[in-house]
Amino acid sequence: MRPSCTSPYVVLENATFRGPDGLVFANSNLCLCPGERWAIAGPTDSGKGLLLAALAGKLILVEGRLRHPFLENDPRFVDSVYGVLPPGSIATASMTQHRELLLAREFHQLRWHGSFTTSSARVREYLERGEVEQRNPFAVTDSEGAQDFARARQREIDRFELTPLLDRPLVALSNGELHRLLLARALMLDPGLLLVDEPFAGLDTHNREALVEILDDLHRDGIGVVLATAQPDLPAGISHVIEVRERRIVYAGPRRENRAPNARKDSAVCSHSRAAEGPPLVEFRDVTVRQGAVILLDHVTFTINPGEHWALCGPNGSGKSTLLSLILADNPQAFANHVRVDGRQLGPGCGIWEIKARLGWVSPELDAHYPPEASALDAVLSGFASSLGVYSEPTPEQKAAAVEGLDRLALAGVSQRPFAALATCDRRLVLLARATVHSPSLLILDEPCLGLDQPGRERLLAAIEATALSLHAGMIFVTHDPTEIPSTVTKLLVLESGHLRHAGPRADWHG
Repeated sequence: MRPSCTSPYVVLENATFRGPDGLVFANSNLCLCPGERWAIAGPTDSGKGLLLAALAGKLILVEGRLRHPFLENDPRFVDSVYGVLPPGSIATASMTQHRELLLAREFHQLRWHGSFTTSSARVREYLERGEVEQRNPFAVTDSEGAQDFARARQREIDRFELTPLLDRPLVALSNGELHRLLLARALMLDPGLLLVDEPFAGLDTHNREALVEILDDLHRDGIGVVLATAQPDLPAGISHVIEVRERRIVYAGPRRENRAPNARKDSAVCSHSRAAEGPPLVEFRDVTVRQGAVILLDHVTFTINPGEHWALCGPNGSGKSTLLSLILADNPQAFANHVRVDGRQLGPGCGIWEIKARLGWVSPELDAHYPPEASALDAVLSGFASSLGVYSEPTPEQKAAAVEGLDRLALAGVSQRPFAALATCDRRLVLLARATVHSPSLLILDEPCLGLDQPGRERLLAAIEATALSLHAGMIFVTHDPTEIPSTVTKLLVLESGHLRHAGPRADWHG
């Protein structure tokens, strides 16, 4: 346990910072003190992540003062106005880092292509001291602190249950596994102050509960923690809140009443079933997938019929992404298994693009990898070719369908804006329009609400339900949060450690 800290962690005095697009948090005053547990709350894209960067001294201070009094007795300390802090004193785990790891995959299907990933960085290497402390590789190395770091490293590997991941390539990790890795890596620095952006993003129920316990342990150990979240329900231990709107602090003080509860929590399941016509949309028969000695899917069998809406659930690392990669024709092991999509099996006479033409897809990976300079309209048009960008002249009919898709989702006003300049919820809606512009037989939505606030989730989920019903398409919806499952979903696929635990009516699952 570290010595008790009595000095404030962060003090802002009439501070104004410069962000990527201009001045932010003008004339802000704030004092984060030991014993207090702070959360930064606000809508998606309100500036929560920017405020974390400001608190860490990573934004330019234009006016006023930024201080970190808890560090001022550290002999390595230099006034944080100049952005120089003792190494490891403040650690950050952010969605920006998460996105950077996704972008480290040269193409979004890379994690499934073993011939490309054998030489990729492994989790073990990402957690080496030089990587965690971001040391200059050309600097003279020293052994000071090596034993302390080794202890901290093993402590966090155990605490975040990372041992089974150590020899896996970084590119092969799921969103939830990446998030656990970033949290563990930050804590290996033994920081006095931990800043966490969207702490529960992508985590299953077990890992969410474990993280709450970890945060409680950090508080007892005298480590300051500031969480930033767009979700309506803050952890029970939070005592103080900073409310952020449009890159301004509008409130900072003791926690007030909870924000509005999730309005979908008690939503009823509504039946929309229609008579099955044609071959099954998805058919798995005794499907097994291995990555080296690790079995990712173990003899999985199920069938999805036309028009059915399913949710795909299971803990982090249970095999959900592997299962989707087979359906999406992204995983070469689909050739070695009985995997049929809309009656077609990958192989002679049926190529990858014939499968993809029948599918629509939305995911955080697609959001991260989509060309940032492409217009929203071009992003939708690219759905006709399942490509990342438009590489041939679209037909008038295709242009009309893309314009109609944006208009239907109330996005006509952003059609010419660059994809990267759109608000997060608008990007997901554009990707939904892209996924459905060619009237697919099956819509695959892989954690589409990741990182969205409650209004954004409600807006996106309403659009998903309306779109899927109007298409008369099948749907697979992936989430760790049961309250996100659309009301049209009547069936569940539940995976655990690569095994299929349930494939059938939603009402029959009591796990």
